[in-house]
Amino acid sequence: MTAVNTININSSNLLNEFRSPSLNLPLLQSLLQRLISHPKIHNGFVDVLKLPSVRATLDKLDDNNKRAALIKTVELFAYGTVREYYALKEKGEVWTLNDVQLEKLRMLSVVSIARGQIEKFHSGEDAVGASSLSSSLSGSGDVEMADDVLAKQQQKSKKAQKKKKSRKNKKSGTMLSIPYSRLASELCIPDDGTPYEEQKSMRQLEDLLIQCIYSNVIAAKLDQSSRSLRVEPHVALTHDPAAGGGGGASSSSKGLKKDGGCGGGVYGSVFSRDLNTLTPESTRVEASRMISSLEQFLKRSDALLTTLERSTKACQSDRKEDELRWREVRGAVEEGPSKLRAEAVAGGGGGIGGMQGMGMGGNMSGGGSGNNDPMEVVDMAGRRQVKRSKGGHSVMMGGGG
Repeated sequence: MTAVNTININSSNLLNEFRSPSLNLPLLQSLLQRLISHPKIHNGFVDVLKLPSVRATLDKLDDNNKRAALIKTVELFAYGTVREYYALKEKGEVWTLNDVQLEKLRMLSVVSIARGQIEKFHSGEDAVGASSLSSSLSGSGDVEMADDVLAKQQQKSKKAQKKKKSRKNKKSGTMLSIPYSRLASELCIPDDGTPYEEQKSMRQLEDLLIQCIYSNVIAAKLDQSSRSLRVEPHVALTHDPAAGGGGGASSSSKGLKKDGGCGGGVYGSVFSRDLNTLTPESTRVEASRMISSLEQFLKRSDALLTTLERSTKACQSDRKEDELRWREVRGAVEEGPSKLRAEAVAGGGGGIGGMQGMGMGGNMSGGGSGNNDPMEVVDMAGRRQVKRSKGGHSVMMGGGG
């Protein structure tokens, strides 16, 4: 049995223990500690709190502060961040996390930061598209003076030069860049609260980001030249159950899938965290976020469909032209041999007939002059020649004499 299968079985067994009818408060706290420390469970924490056995055990807890601290700690891993954890820790409203749990919460915080950046990217992309469309519509005129045309030509040449420069960075322009300094500030690195310094804390930050990428919670690359994390918003996460990708507790609490994982979710390039539906306001925010993501998906689908329809029409027209051209070529190939035969027959017959006519004319004219020699022939130029053979013609001449 591989280590991946062992981890998946352990996560399934862990989530099954929350449903035990003999669940008590010490066992619940122990299970929750294991849950928030598990390296392959990154969502579904809220679903665990909604289990009937867990809710019944929490109702038995008389201390409201302890119950609130337990719930808020689990909710931090569901949709919270490290910054929120330190704010609640100062008030004593959450559990104190160990190093493994704190690193896991930082990984989930990276997902939230990237998700917010992707949302800004999509909203800005729509705004840029609308502004470019309006500028293209407003820039068209019916009459242009010569000076305006010259000025526009100069502007076009400048824009062309700028486009050449921007083409070099076209590939990098499709990726979102999050500076290390901002990530360190949001993730509270270093832990002691001192300002971020590259020489001291960059290794810790990069190790965390590498762990996020290899845990398949975000599709991104490290750019050490610009000291930034480059997120690919149009690249979806690839989940391979055999590789033990980022799993969730929600899938296991609703059927306990053997692979213990789930896909990339709505955002594609980042892992889907739990939805915050505790209050009506947070529910509206999550619903609007999902609606916005679905609208963006619909726009891209419509654009792709339009492009495919254009390509289909172009291929159909090209196919018709190719068929007509092929018919012409095939007809020329089929008619070629017959035409060549006809031309060869017509050219050969005319030459033989001319030679025969000239020969007959020469004999006739020769007969009129009294010099009818059977060995006399007429060449193509009309000159008369006598065909001599060895002995035959001389014998005939001698006999006549």
